Amino acid sequence: MHALIGMVPPEPRETETEDKKKERVAAGAPFIWIAWNFGTCPEEANEDEVKTYARVYMWYVISRTIFADGTGKNAPWM
Repeated sequence: MHALIGMVPPEPRETETEDKKKERVAAGAPFIWIAWNFGTCPEEANEDEVKTYARVYMWYVISRTIFADGTGKNAPWM
């Protein structure tokens, strides 16, 4: 993810359910994190930055519509 968009979301905290099994974490990024970090492309952005914002926007749209995960909270990376 870092090679394509220049950053990676923070590692999720490990949580355990009532029966002490660890919850599985999806490989991807939370939509909130994407919107927070890439919601608006800066006006002074150079061409590479604009391409990164466009890449993230396409990933966001495709993962929200065509390849949505079961939670509706994460953009799957694969």
